[in-house]
Amino acid sequence: MNFKKHLVCCFALIAGLIAFSKPIQTVTTLAYQPVLQDTLPESDTSLKIFEKVEIEASFAGGEPAWRSYLEQNLNPMVPVRKKAPVGIYTVYIQFVVSKEGKVSDIKPLTSHGYGMEKEVIRILKKAPKWIPAMQKGRPVNAYRKQPVTFQISKE
Repeated sequence: MNFKKHLVCCFALIAGLIAFSKPIQTVTTLAYQPVLQDTLPESDTSLKIFEKVEIEASFAGGEPAWRSYLEQNLNPMVPVRKKAPVGIYTVYIQFVVSKEGKVSDIKPLTSHGYGMEKEVIRILKKAPKWIPAMQKGRPVNAYRKQPVTFQISKE
């Protein structure tokens, strides 16, 4: 039979994925030192990346705006063109939202391939500024983990 693949992007609305982002517990980078406690003086937090914060960084406009941004910018045909098998694939991408709202240090946590991780990274790189995480009433650098689910079906 001649099956046509087509892609439907789902945006992680399942209970386990609805957490727009979760702190990463064991990540370190050379440029930053992860912070597990919120007891540091303000001067010590300028280069720190928080793993746990009182208020998580968020996309400006919240989840509806993030979903809209994905719909407008994500190319859902990338994995289809790369012949991804039928299935549901949840891509997890880790990144840092700076206290200025800039996205940096973008890294895939999954490796499904077929261009999926690269496509999510591409749109994160061009994303507008985010609302930074808050700790003790001030903006801080913080890790994010963002799921994006691709569903590939045949017709």
